[in-house]
Amino acid sequence: MARVLQTGGTGTLGRELVPRLGAAGYTVRVMSRRAGESNAAGDVEWAQADLLSGAGLEQAVAGVDIVLHAASSPFKNTRAIDVEGTGNLIDKSKAAGVGNFYYVSIVGIEKVTYPYYAHKLEAEKVIEASGAPYTILRATQFHPLLDTFLGTLYKRGPFLIVPGAMQFQLIDPGEVADHIVSTLRKGASGRLPDIGGPQVQRVSEIAKDWLKASRKRLIKIPVPAAGPLQGFAKGYNCSPENAMGNITWRDW
Repeated sequence: MARVLQTGGTGTLGRELVPRLGAAGYTVRVMSRRAGESNAAGDVEWAQADLLSGAGLEQAVAGVDIVLHAASSPFKNTRAIDVEGTGNLIDKSKAAGVGNFYYVSIVGIEKVTYPYYAHKLEAEKVIEASGAPYTILRATQFHPLLDTFLGTLYKRGPFLIVPGAMQFQLIDPGEVADHIVSTLRKGASGRLPDIGGPQVQRVSEIAKDWLKASRKRLIKIPVPAAGPLQGFAKGYNCSPENAMGNITWRDW
């Protein structure tokens, strides 16, 4: 079976992908800046490499059939990691003859005026211009992202101040991982149809369920979505026509 180089293997999506890839018969090589060890079963390897400096990338892609690029840096050095790092990785992948550079991106990045999203879009353009065989899949936001977001706001209590008009079509990362594994069999496919979770909800609804599930008692205060958040209020980050999966926010 093919060998997959998985970047971001310890992240939210990566933790779901690695075991699924192994179960599907792939040999997985997890790439990280930290040193690690391959597992005893031999179906998970480890490659130490750095996206930005390029150190170790040539060795990481050696003998690889597919690069599954899920590593990202939303809050720090985003352009350096997501654009320059992606460029370094796809250059090495192309030189090594990798058959499919599979990139995980985000729905609506050309419309939401958020710097991180602009860098994800720029990374897509780097991939498309590279001349390497590629696949790009855009997904909506994962459940854990909103859990973290609301948890951060909660720490400022006793009020939960939320931009209530913002919309999300939250999707389970495990269901995204299932979709990725199923589409890998098709080979390099260019831009795939976007995918999103089973329902579109406003943050005010999401916060209500979160407070109930967390057993937290706070006063919830909706505020207007300003600046880059306006794109979320307009639903640019959603793709209701491409809803998939069965795990709703409330289920999660």
